[in-house]
Amino acid sequence: MPIVCIIGAVVLQAASYGYISGRFDSSGSLYLACVGFASAAVIFNLVHAVRRRTASAADAAPPRPAGRLLLLMNIVTAVTFLGFYASLAWIPSALASGVEAAVGPLAVALLALTGHGRRASPRGWLAAVLLIALGAAVAVSLSGGASSGQGMLLGLALVVVAGFGASALAVISGELGRRGVDPVRTTAHRFHLTYLAGAALLMVQGGPGEQWAQQLPAMLLTGLAAVTAPLFLLQVGIQRADSMIAMVLLTTVPGLTYLAETVFHGGFDELTFALIVGLIAVAVWAALPGRERSRRLPHSSGSRTPSARTTVESTEAARFR
Repeated sequence: MPIVCIIGAVVLQAASYGYISGRFDSSGSLYLACVGFASAAVIFNLVHAVRRRTASAADAAPPRPAGRLLLLMNIVTAVTFLGFYASLAWIPSALASGVEAAVGPLAVALLALTGHGRRASPRGWLAAVLLIALGAAVAVSLSGGASSGQGMLLGLALVVVAGFGASALAVISGELGRRGVDPVRTTAHRFHLTYLAGAALLMVQGGPGEQWAQQLPAMLLTGLAAVTAPLFLLQVGIQRADSMIAMVLLTTVPGLTYLAETVFHGGFDELTFALIVGLIAVAVWAALPGRERSRRLPHSSGSRTPSARTTVESTEAARFR
């Protein structure tokens, strides 16, 4: 089920962005993102409030302590979002989105070395290296090449920060899942700082234009399909799935978006298509359960296994306190 939610989020986001590609300038895209984030906050705060009111006394368990993690989610989400959009001043959006996604699995593996999250297996490390190479190649191909210089280096540095931010969000989400925090509650609290920061950035750019009020209904509908719905599906998935698998699957978003663009708008490049197929193949291979995950020792599920697992989860939880 978690993997299905992540795949659903990936497909919905790629299809939505492929369809609307070329319809908005940078301010329009930022406007759409802000509307989507704000819609997620409003909708899921309402859903969370209704669920708490309608729950019976027997079903209404006291909320787990997660205030610090939810605040951290707010901060890291905003930093990731702003890092990505700031990078667009120096590098093309296709290059930025491709590199951000490609960095994800390697960032998860490196974060695990610092004691945050589950350590990557040798297969995970190999997949991370292959995906960052293929992802970067797809990104360069989609951007049509890019000029070098200090601006390019700064843009790439910002988008790498955004990639590490996205991976940190996956690790934090996993911890929220282990604490039993409802994804509805997480989505209700996650985006407040992000849409405020996005709105400030939009005002600095001059705002969404004189027709912003007329555009709002269309932006709301588009934002629900392209931002709000996939983000919730993704939140459900990453709170219950392995962080490495989640980030591996997310590396396919830029390539699938390109394929959706070719379906809706035409245009096709054989090399780019071949790279995307290779990336998707590696992502599927990395997401499939390996021998080290599927192997079960006979009669080893007694008292020692649960206690060992509890010890590991308690140790991971302690690092976020």
